[in-house]
Amino acid sequence: KKKMDEYETPLLSHKESSPPSSSSSTVLKWILKVVMSVIFVAWVVFLLMYPGKLGDGLLTKWRAATSNTLFGITGSMFLIFSGPILIIAVLASLYLIISGDEKVFHKKKISKFPRFRLWTFPLLVDGPFGVVSAAEFLGIIIFSVFFLWAIYAFTLRNLDLLSLFHVLPKDRSILLLEVTGLRFGMIGLLCMVFLFLPVSRGSLLLRLIDVPFEHATRYHVWLGHITMAFFSLHGLCYVVGWTIQGRLLELIFEWKAIGIAVLPGVISLVAGLLMWVTSLNTVRKHYFELFFYTHQLYIVFVVLLALHVGDYIFSIVAGGIFLFILDRFLRFCQSRRTVHVISAKSLPCGTLELVLSKPPNLPYNALSFVFLQVRELSWLQWHPFSVSSSPLDGKHHVAVLIKVLGGWTAKLRDQLSKIYEAGNQNQLLSPQSYPKLTACVEGPYGHESPYHLAYENLVLIAGGIGISPFFA
Repeated sequence: KKKMDEYETPLLSHKESSPPSSSSSTVLKWILKVVMSVIFVAWVVFLLMYPGKLGDGLLTKWRAATSNTLFGITGSMFLIFSGPILIIAVLASLYLIISGDEKVFHKKKISKFPRFRLWTFPLLVDGPFGVVSAAEFLGIIIFSVFFLWAIYAFTLRNLDLLSLFHVLPKDRSILLLEVTGLRFGMIGLLCMVFLFLPVSRGSLLLRLIDVPFEHATRYHVWLGHITMAFFSLHGLCYVVGWTIQGRLLELIFEWKAIGIAVLPGVISLVAGLLMWVTSLNTVRKHYFELFFYTHQLYIVFVVLLALHVGDYIFSIVAGGIFLFILDRFLRFCQSRRTVHVISAKSLPCGTLELVLSKPPNLPYNALSFVFLQVRELSWLQWHPFSVSSSPLDGKHHVAVLIKVLGGWTAKLRDQLSKIYEAGNQNQLLSPQSYPKLTACVEGPYGHESPYHLAYENLVLIAGGIGISPFFA
């Protein structure tokens, strides 16, 4: 009975064991929620309005009010485009610190009536976007309307701008083409404001809304396609215009010290196109390593983009990029230590099982997953695997099951075979030549809390290696 209680306690609600939150902390969390919601809604509304004359007028008034302060003209641009998301991130950290681990799970009451949930109701199940919930479909509609509205609003502003210039009809068409390309680039930048937020694995923003990054990664994919489509149209408009003028080679290698530098933009666009093409599903599925290594060009893409547009325009997207870089630095600090491989074996079904020592900063739940690096195979590649050991099994180890499906997993199997063979003839090998396995772990990821325990009944469905998280 005592042993059973020890195992049941972690699975039950912490309501009895954890002290109730004070009324002051509850009020403070409510205030933080309201402030973050207001800032976010105001920020999104401004971004939606920006392509029109009203949004441009608000930006003009904002610059007039703040550009003469210590922030300067670039700082004023940064404050209105990137500042809100950084403020929300700071407030989110305070909110999570106050909340702590006070997750309390109550059994879900069984309702006699069907309930419609925007986040979980699958509205589309077969299409180019995969399984799309009602909330995601609503987001797709909003973004689609925004793009149409932005193109329409920028077109009207372009026509008003052309009326101020007295040029020949041929030059007028070229000027219209170049200004249209400029607007396409601006729409791409507005998409890029959100591009890096879903791929920050330890993002405070994703933790705040309890969306695991593996769920949010699809938003990065969608935004990436849209961003590169508009950046490609941006570059195409200028290439066509310069070709008509007969100045393509002259202008495409231009790098001005002041203003727009063309050559960095060309290099940035080429890097973005390489990432875009290799991230397509067919390429990523069959040539994952090509996709992975090509995607490291994001550094070239971002740095050359900053050199292309200058600090004033780059401040539009700087907030999301800063949060991504901060997340990347913290993940590097967490994962730089190696862990001991307690045991490694190949199961009869062809699956590999690794049991690793668990770092103290890696508390995990059932359904969590970790990223694993084996330095003998690659110093750059990190692969995600579901944790197959239970959080109740012990505090000092974590186990993963790995199905041999691709090149990296095949190399891991071969390395384990070498270690096994060397173990049988270790007297013939020197310590320096003895094969070894050096592993690093990053994570855990997934829902931070065992949310599935809130339900009275669970139906678990898995196929093949997908059963490994259910062992946990």
